[in-house]
Amino acid sequence: MVITEWAEQDRPREKMMANGPASLTEVELLAILINTGQRGKTAVDIARELMFHTGNSLMTLAHTLLQGDDDERKAMLKGIGPAKMCVIQAALELGRRHQNEIQQYTDSRFRITSSTDLFNIFNRQLSDLDYEELWAVYCSNSGKILYKKRISEGGVNFSGADIKKICRPAIEYMASNVALCHNHPHSSTHPSRADIDLTQKVKQALTTIDVRLFEHIIISDGQYYSMSENGDF
Repeated sequence: MVITEWAEQDRPREKMMANGPASLTEVELLAILINTGQRGKTAVDIARELMFHTGNSLMTLAHTLLQGDDDERKAMLKGIGPAKMCVIQAALELGRRHQNEIQQYTDSRFRITSSTDLFNIFNRQLSDLDYEELWAVYCSNSGKILYKKRISEGGVNFSGADIKKICRPAIEYMASNVALCHNHPHSSTHPSRADIDLTQKVKQALTTIDVRLFEHIIISDGQYYSMSENGDF
């Protein structure tokens, strides 16, 4: 049976128009994006199969479609052509940008006073990446966030950083404190020798402009390691 033969209250599009998008399941929302079915399958059937392959995880779906390679996408999107894939990718990217905008607004009202505060800001952003990113956060003396900057990104090893690139915004934004955060993709949170050496060099460089490096945390798979609390700098 095709969707047009379903009872009107059961059709995803009509259901959304009558009750709003929050009334739909993830499968029904995906079905609206997929729009049309295939021989013997409705758009809902295809959406249901797609969610099954992700373990019913929108995070896995977004990670694979936005960051995965072509083989990963093809394995997940069997029967879904490039045009439909682009529609789903566009929706996921809009959702990602919406979350980033919310995060930026939240950051502007947030204060960092502990390693946990720093972890709460970056955990969702960094935990699921397959490559390293190093971020710096510039704060007032009371911990209010003045600016956030991605310093570097790289492969699965330590991404490295230009110390001048870390120090320059501290002057521009009149920061009193700086915190660093980077991730170890699917690995131990324990710092490498390169992590410790960079942190100590950054601390020394910031000291010359009367700015304090108060924290550097390493995130991996929803856990974190505080370098300040463990005496690494």
